[in-house]
Amino acid sequence: MRLTSSAVLLVLLALAGCGGEDSSFTEDYNHAVRPLARLGEVGSEPAAFERLARSTERTRANLAKLDAPEEAQEEFDALLARLDDVTRDLGAVASAERSKDVVKQRRAARRLVRSSNAVERAETALKEALEG
Repeated sequence: MRLTSSAVLLVLLALAGCGGEDSSFTEDYNHAVRPLARLGEVGSEPAAFERLARSTERTRANLAKLDAPEEAQEEFDALLARLDDVTRDLGAVASAERSKDVVKQRRAARRLVRSSNAVERAETALKEALEG
């Protein structure tokens, strides 16, 4: 399957530029997403998608430990849910790749791109909520 790493890397998160009284949350957030930032080149083998799924799962667990500011709690919860979707879809891509079934591969790739885009939108909404 050909799924560009740029589509997968949409799940690489960072809340740069958020400041004010929420800067502590932003710093904690950026620390929590480090497992994804350390991945480097993703690759297109099933094992690469499984590694990314594990890193996404660790990142989600790290983020779940944070206390989001009240004005951004809803957006933060939505981001956590979208990360669950991406983790699931990364596993599906790995499974589809192993199956050698081109139809399954295409479906899994499309779902992953959609869920990755949803993560990007959720993170944008979180950033906007933090900026007020």
